[in-house]
Amino acid sequence: MRKLVAAVYVQDPSTREELILRPGDSPTPDLAALVINPAAWDASPTAAEPSAADEPASTTRLTPQSEMTETGAKKTPQRRPRSTSSS
Repeated sequence: MRKLVAAVYVQDPSTREELILRPGDSPTPDLAALVINPAAWDASPTAAEPSAADEPASTTRLTPQSEMTETGAKKTPQRRPRSTSSS
């Protein structure tokens, strides 16, 4: 099975969740079919590599960009300011 040499973002066909396939991953055939950029794959597949049934593909669920900080950590919700209404 071929391995990726670049990170690729795909949408899982069954759950519609956005996934990131990382360099070195060997995605399952259904996810591999979604990678349309040939430059994302290694140059030469070898027959000695294990099949997809032998090892599961590693995928990571993405956190929406709006919830991320510059360092990649998830933001904590901000507090609302108190209203300053005078009675």
